[in-house]
Amino acid sequence: NLNISFITKKKIGTAVIRNKIKRRLRNIMNDAVKNISIKFDFSYLVICKASVLHSNYTNIKETLFQEFKRIK
Repeated sequence: NLNISFITKKKIGTAVIRNKIKRRLRNIMNDAVKNISIKFDFSYLVICKASVLHSNYTNIKETLFQEFKRIK
């Protein structure tokens, strides 16, 4: 059972913007589970920075994939 939590601070923007970021991250993590080996024994906490708001989807995806590969 995989446990991943996403945190966005109120400084980033309104609730609509924060939820959009979380939806993007959830979608990326669904791809990550299929493509890279993630240990299901751990709980993960992803904290978003304001730069995520202005980054495009592919940059966010590449960054998250690199970080999860590094966790191994």
